[in-house]
Amino acid sequence: MSQLEKLTLSLLVTQISFIDGTQLYNDILCKMPRLHTFNFNIITKNVKCHQELLRSSYDIRRTFIERGYHVDCYIDCYSREVNKCHVYSLPFITEYMFMVSNNFPGGLFMSVRKLQLYDFFLPFEHDFFARLSQAFPLLNILNVINVNKQKKKLTRQQDEHEQTSSIIEYPHLMHLLLHCVHIDYMKQFLFESNARLPCLNKLSAQYEDVMTATENFTSDAARANCAKLRHITLYSKPTVYPENFHDCFPSLVNKLMS
Repeated sequence: MSQLEKLTLSLLVTQISFIDGTQLYNDILCKMPRLHTFNFNIITKNVKCHQELLRSSYDIRRTFIERGYHVDCYIDCYSREVNKCHVYSLPFITEYMFMVSNNFPGGLFMSVRKLQLYDFFLPFEHDFFARLSQAFPLLNILNVINVNKQKKKLTRQQDEHEQTSSIIEYPHLMHLLLHCVHIDYMKQFLFESNARLPCLNKLSAQYEDVMTATENFTSDAARANCAKLRHITLYSKPTVYPENFHDCFPSLVNKLMS
């Protein structure tokens, strides 16, 4: 490894403290004297420490900047035993970013095609998804993992202009994975009053969640986005589908057994 000149590192690790620029240099980089290009995406999770003793994102970021790296960083502090730090080099060059939570600071990530959202403690609200659509304009695959009910849903009391301007467009999103979510996230993406998905092709989800969100496959609000789907993977699916199922998903390539 002493001859290595370029390195791209994607790392998810559990340890007693957040990985910072100093540790990374002492453990890895100092052993690579010829290294001139280093790109990284590092998540340290399940760090056990009182919140008042945790280092800040500013502190973590500074240890990388002092080594000459352009980075961004955010920290999730939930409890004494559940704390996470996500630090990554900029510009971000890889196609996949994972375990993105509510504290994600945003930016512009032109390389990312696949994104995993993961937060078991706080809900993802509508404005969070709006920021994501701007941060990841070429996103193809989105996996949402969140079982928390949304608290700031769009309301029918909004006037027509507010409703139109609040619709989030994902111009390149083809595959949605929603098999570990609260029902609110099914509605967040399937209801055309929330999301415009011109390239949506595939959905992976729990059968009961899809059925509930679409009001037993009859909801007009979900009709436009559901009609685009050509492939669907359903978990805990029934042996017999209701007659409205195929009306809700008329474009399926391989009709499911009924």
